[in-house]
Amino acid sequence: MKKKAVLALGISAILIAALALGISTHMHRKQKFVNPARRDGEVTVVDVPEDDQLSLVSGEADSGDDVSDSLSEEEQGSGDSGSLSENQSAKEIADGLQSDDICVINEALTVSDTGKTAFFDNEDFKDVIPVDHEYLLTTPLPSKYDARNDNGKCYVTEIEDQGYSYLCWAYAALAAVESDILKNHEDISYKNLDLSEKHLAYYNVHKTDGSTGGYIDDDYRELVNPDNEKNAWIFDYDTGYVAVGGVTDYCISLLTSWKGPVYEKGNDAFNSIYGSDYLFKDNKEKPSDAYKADFHVQGVSQVKGDISNNELIKRMILTHGAVTAGVNSDEKFWKNSHASLYSFFENKKIPTADHEISIIGWDDEYAPDNFSSRPFGKGAWLCKNSWGETAGNKGYFYLSYYDDTLEIDSISAYSVAAEGDDDYYDNNYQVAGFLTNIESALNDSMNTVFAYSGTQKPYAVMYKAQEERELLKAIGFMSIDCYGQYDVEIYKDADVKDGKIELDMLKDPVCSQKISSISAGFHTFTLDKEIELEKGEEFLVVIKPAHEERLVFEAAADNVSPKNYDEWKNLTGSFANNYSASGNSYYLSEDGESLECQNNKDFFIKAYTNFVEQMFENTDEM
Repeated sequence: MKKKAVLALGISAILIAALALGISTHMHRKQKFVNPARRDGEVTVVDVPEDDQLSLVSGEADSGDDVSDSLSEEEQGSGDSGSLSENQSAKEIADGLQSDDICVINEALTVSDTGKTAFFDNEDFKDVIPVDHEYLLTTPLPSKYDARNDNGKCYVTEIEDQGYSYLCWAYAALAAVESDILKNHEDISYKNLDLSEKHLAYYNVHKTDGSTGGYIDDDYRELVNPDNEKNAWIFDYDTGYVAVGGVTDYCISLLTSWKGPVYEKGNDAFNSIYGSDYLFKDNKEKPSDAYKADFHVQGVSQVKGDISNNELIKRMILTHGAVTAGVNSDEKFWKNSHASLYSFFENKKIPTADHEISIIGWDDEYAPDNFSSRPFGKGAWLCKNSWGETAGNKGYFYLSYYDDTLEIDSISAYSVAAEGDDDYYDNNYQVAGFLTNIESALNDSMNTVFAYSGTQKPYAVMYKAQEERELLKAIGFMSIDCYGQYDVEIYKDADVKDGKIELDMLKDPVCSQKISSISAGFHTFTLDKEIELEKGEEFLVVIKPAHEERLVFEAAADNVSPKNYDEWKNLTGSFANNYSASGNSYYLSEDGESLECQNNKDFFIKAYTNFVEQMFENTDEM
């Protein structure tokens, strides 16, 4: 069973403690994008355009767009975006959105934390406990911590080897997922927990069926050979997915959709991880069903990796057992056979990360002399790699607190529910399947996320109950800005006419509550009141931000990318992005009088229900 943390903190104490977590932003700019061809650190340097990371379709932000104006370049989205004129698919999608305040962001986006002051100054939310309030604890932190030995308990699974695959993103994410499971489920041993990277990577680029209500069955991407190129032998095995690099966005999209995680066994395990042929030929067996999840990921908390966030990141590790982070794996930054890492670019533009790892602890006294070049101070993160036990210190290494790449990256922690937990739900209603439109298997600058650049407008999703009787117990949604505060309202049978829901025609909400979160990312919020639903009954979930923020969404798309090849020049395929607008997402109209149906996008609002079991009473008379 899941452990329940008992917190004896008053609301005022939480807020006062939070104010001590000052956040500073260092204005570094990046120079190049660096790709690891495989796990041994060999890299290919790809020059990309040096346009600003975030490109407004209109070319200018509105004068009242305080959010965009206050964002640093890294907060707008890490890495070089490439101009829209060179990324034709992104330009076509942006043009189709028909709005002047849409921004196109590099997939390796950095979350923003510019809203901290407004968060703690908002009197309307002074009694609202953030969903991730554990990050605001004020108990003393140890100067050294290792999740492999926390008072004799181990919250870290065994070291794995990604071999020649490009799947560090999957290995890092599932390592963090495993640690959260171990941290919160004492009946599960680290020796018996191994989740499938193959399952996660496969469904990143394969169509799936079976989502609740079928709402996201038409949201998928796949690898194709549009020109029928000859000698494309990898397509005979359908294994091009092992040569698709990725970012946390992919994991958020897949895992919060409940496409896994599953245990690594049978066809959900890789047969080979080395060899230019074996890697593809020996892993042709299709993994288990996409929605055969052994656990449910209900949250992905994200904060900036800046050193001023160290205390917050440490709280995340203590809560979840591990977090993920992006690093630069260029050999020149390593020391002692990958035992320590420190990337430093002086005054040059910092490239986006080219390798994903998990952080399982820290050492505030780790000496600067232990790195290839001397950082500005002592201290380092204890990291788990996916290069096997021969790399580093039996698979682990230290990462300097002052690492440049870490500074512009986002740190992510996963919240996972197991069957029997209070937050393990039966149904996951969702209309948005993927965050990212993919063009390249390795080059972040070609892969894009779409969002409103700064908005406080309400947005909503309409769902129809699929089962005879259900209880709506929770909702969840995605944010790419930290320190969020929202009003949530749920309505039944909202009247839709000509694609609009007139606000003055809405009945009283069946549920209304305030919610908040310290971190960005995806969060699940338990409703104060469970809502009974009958089959066919429609319910509208409305989110009202308390402050202006970037609003991320899935943009409708139907495009095919340029060809991608692996490091041995084999065709792995073009990405066919197929994202259909459900017609169930709504956004406030320009006149502010109605919610308008969006025919070119979907919002990342999910609704969680449980089945209602029929209870039969014994009516026999005594």
